[in-house]
Amino acid sequence: MNRKKFVCTTICSLAIITILHPTYCFSKEGIVTTESNDKIKRDTTAFPIDVANEFYKQGLNYAQYGLYDEAIEMYTKSLAKNPDNIEVYKNLGLAYAQKGMYGNAIEAFQKVVEKKPADADTHYNLASVYFDKGVFDKAIEAFNKTIQINPEYRSAYSLLGIAYTKIGKYDEAVQTLKKRIELDPNLAIAHSNLGIVYSMKGMDKEALMEYNKALEIDPRHENALYNIALLHDKTGKVDEAIQYYNKTVELNVSNADAQYRLGKNYMKKKQYDDAINAFQTAVMSDPNNVEIYHDIGTAYKAKGMEKDAEGYFTLYKKKAKKEK
Repeated sequence: MNRKKFVCTTICSLAIITILHPTYCFSKEGIVTTESNDKIKRDTTAFPIDVANEFYKQGLNYAQYGLYDEAIEMYTKSLAKNPDNIEVYKNLGLAYAQKGMYGNAIEAFQKVVEKKPADADTHYNLASVYFDKGVFDKAIEAFNKTIQINPEYRSAYSLLGIAYTKIGKYDEAVQTLKKRIELDPNLAIAHSNLGIVYSMKGMDKEALMEYNKALEIDPRHENALYNIALLHDKTGKVDEAIQYYNKTVELNVSNADAQYRLGKNYMKKKQYDDAINAFQTAVMSDPNNVEIYHDIGTAYKAKGMEKDAEGYFTLYKKKAKKEK
């Protein structure tokens, strides 16, 4: 299981996010992890508190190794003994978030902010859960609260900017991501994400400038390369699109979208062998993209290889029928 990263007091991923527009590829930057167990309460004046603390420590150990069910059980036992330890609620929320149990995570984090309203990290984690759940208005509210408490909370600006794009507030997204860049001018991810928002606004010139800034900082920034390819693809610059799709797949051969679009552009150039290679690589990474089978058949047919073409057309029909 992929482990998502949240701000936490124990070892606990942008993730990734997923994306507003199927074409563009955001980078979910800035989910910070810190390590500290010094907040464990060590009150030895009452036996029940000692038991609560032992359950809490066991929960932390389980969470460290990704055993979130066991961690949740221990945190719950700890809270049964001492319901006032907000650190337990923090880590309980993190464990629920890692398991995708967003409702439970929200409830746990809300317990913290009720008792400690100026806890920027918990507001951020609460916002991140709302973000992953797709409740973007609540995520925006909580990210803004995070920034209100700590105006230099860098990762909050990143996710807030992306959250604004999810609800179509592109101007707010631009301003937020610009603020992120002000805090870290040499952060490639921030420039790339700002470029995406410009693309969504139809400001292709500004978008290209931001993608290129990202590549100046990090020449191997996959998303910037891919998004430049998309820009060239959109404007019909086939050779340039092929160039940047190739750069993208050189970094990540499993990028199915880049491979597929590379194949489509090779088809425009009538480079059928290259197209077939790109399509076949794409389908290995994304076998559920039914259209690829039809495209491979089309490429073989263009080469005069009717038998191979028919095989892929038949496969396409079978897979398309299953999807209905």
